[in-house]
Amino acid sequence: MRFFFWEKIKSSYHWRSWHAYLFLILAALIVYGQSLFFDYSYFDDQQLILEHADILERANPAEIFLNDVFFSAAKYYYRPLLTWSLVCDWHWGGGTVFAFHLSNIIFHAVAACLLFYLLRLIDIRGKTALFLSLLFTIHPVLSPAVAWIPGRNDVLVAVFIWATLIFWSRWLRREKIGDLVALWLFFLSALLSKETAILLPLFALAWMFVFEYRYFTWFKLLLASAGALVSMFLWALLRLVALGGTGSGLAWQSLGDNLWSPLIFLGKVVLPVNLSVYPVPADSPWIYGIISLLILMLLLFYSRPWRGKRLLFGFAWFWLFLVLGSIRPDSDVFRNFMEHRLYVPMFGLLIILAETEKFWQGLPLRRRRYVLATILVVLATINLFHSRSFRDRLSFWEQAASSSPHSALAQRNLGAMYYLEGDLEKAEGRFRQSLFLNSSEPMAHNNLAAIYIDRGDFGRAEIELKKELAINPQYDLALYNLGRVYYQYRRYQEAAALWNEALRLNPRLDSAAQALTALQSEAEVK
Repeated sequence: MRFFFWEKIKSSYHWRSWHAYLFLILAALIVYGQSLFFDYSYFDDQQLILEHADILERANPAEIFLNDVFFSAAKYYYRPLLTWSLVCDWHWGGGTVFAFHLSNIIFHAVAACLLFYLLRLIDIRGKTALFLSLLFTIHPVLSPAVAWIPGRNDVLVAVFIWATLIFWSRWLRREKIGDLVALWLFFLSALLSKETAILLPLFALAWMFVFEYRYFTWFKLLLASAGALVSMFLWALLRLVALGGTGSGLAWQSLGDNLWSPLIFLGKVVLPVNLSVYPVPADSPWIYGIISLLILMLLLFYSRPWRGKRLLFGFAWFWLFLVLGSIRPDSDVFRNFMEHRLYVPMFGLLIILAETEKFWQGLPLRRRRYVLATILVVLATINLFHSRSFRDRLSFWEQAASSSPHSALAQRNLGAMYYLEGDLEKAEGRFRQSLFLNSSEPMAHNNLAAIYIDRGDFGRAEIELKKELAINPQYDLALYNLGRVYYQYRRYQEAAALWNEALRLNPRLDSAAQALTALQSEAEVK
């Protein structure tokens, strides 16, 4: 009787295209709904939001568009639309963390819907496109892009890249000026979201010859290219004014270091068993990537004949966006394989997976449904558990330290979380472990000194702070803390000099300003 009713329901069900979008939205809500109640991870989000709450409150466009995303002295990342999205959340949500997490889910759902539209646009069958879009929506390797607030950066650039490609296709097919203007605006928005969008003109050209060759004319290409060049010029000019020309040498070195990193990422997509909130090379085995590549090649072998141009496009998209997205222009010390960087490259892998459709069609219908449904359920379940690593700062850094035991940064930051929780013994152990892994780990000596200051052991604190300043001479907090030590020694002039230097390096360091004010008040009283 149960099967009779099920068959009756299926026979009376009429598929509508909007149903696919509804499924994708529901999938995003089901998998990521728990993140609405998550806190900050204290990995970039505290700097982007908590430490710059006054900037979010002022919402000054000139201040946002003429600074790097961290408003720091070392300027590397020009992503003003990320900051502007945080400004909007700050105002409508009243500064609550709930608002930032809700927006992340909304942006992710929009990206998934645009992805489905894009897959249908290139003539991938409806059911196949829906499965691939659901795979994208629930895959645990992409959870950092949604459950971690700063991961929004990759979601935003994906939304603008998908929209650019959609209007690029519409312009080629319909030749309407509205599509052309939308194409230019979305491309500029992608550039203002993340630097990797600079690859988009190259792939837009390839897109035309692979998917839209029937509609190609030189007039359409030249007119679209003129606007794209203007968008690139505006972005480059704004970026130059905001950042200058910093970090280029290290960027090229980082590019070479990450040339083969997509193989690591491929392993995380096909075999998501070694996921980490902060994956580093020393704890990222290549074997999963090699096995995953063999699995993918086997699927393609049994899916012949393929559409070679599509495979080449998908491979190039996956590889190049990952390599460029893994560049770290600030320092090779922080080289990592952060999984949120897979968000945009995943599109290329989905195009490759679409070419394996013949293999799946070779399976009996019922078995195929069971296998594909099982894949989605397993991935969603893994995501539900993995996403919880982002629920608060302690959960985040405990997972980082356990999954990347060779990361000095993860050990150091876990120590910082223990310090904030008031567990000084555990904090000290983690800081020492961090220095054991990397004797020059920035901030670790300063953090140890903070523990000794709290304990009143100013002699050991002074030793640690001098070690810190030998490694990191412009670290404002170390200068401030050394000033605190000298104040205890009644070396007031040296303390004031250190606090003034800390304020010169970081005018926003209120603790140093308050210490100077208090010192001046004491001097006046005396």
